[in-house]
Amino acid sequence: MSFHSYQHILKITLITCFTILCFSIRTQAQTENPLPITQTENVWRVNFLNPSLTYEKAMSPKTTLEGSLGFGYNASYPDLAFFSESGFQYILAVFVDVQSRYYYNLDKRKAKGKTYSQNAGNYLALRMLYTGPDVASSFIRFDNNSFAVGPTWGIQRHYGRFNLNYSMGPIYYFNTSGSANWVPFYFEINLGFNLSKPKQ
Repeated sequence: MSFHSYQHILKITLITCFTILCFSIRTQAQTENPLPITQTENVWRVNFLNPSLTYEKAMSPKTTLEGSLGFGYNASYPDLAFFSESGFQYILAVFVDVQSRYYYNLDKRKAKGKTYSQNAGNYLALRMLYTGPDVASSFIRFDNNSFAVGPTWGIQRHYGRFNLNYSMGPIYYFNTSGSANWVPFYFEINLGFNLSKPKQ
């Protein structure tokens, strides 16, 4: 890997760390509120549509840190792979997904008598996604490791123990060979089962 590639990855890492630090400062300020109206929860979850095990950790009354480890599908990122001859692009690989979330409407949901347990609400997040070496793919990647980072807006709801999550936002993607670009719209939908029992 060239020196330019190391500089590129270092720049992205520093930007990501700075953003996470800003989220942490906000979290500390929110934790100082002695009488929170609502409270996020620690939740273990198994996802089905893109198989993974997820743990969402409550960091403050309105913020969480979520980490997922799974094996699932993804599409090709332009500029990180040769396109295949077929029109459908897919990859099956191990992935790690980390999100720092801020739930902004939990109090409104409670005031309207709607459920907010197990972090059922709308959120803003910073997301980082790592995709490892693939076991099956319809295209050839330039590198076996790819990363994506960006802001995300999402909706999370649960129906009994079943969880539905939808998120979308722009992402900046890159690999360890120095290739990179961005897409203005990236979305995901997932269905899961909450292993943790709701507190509210």
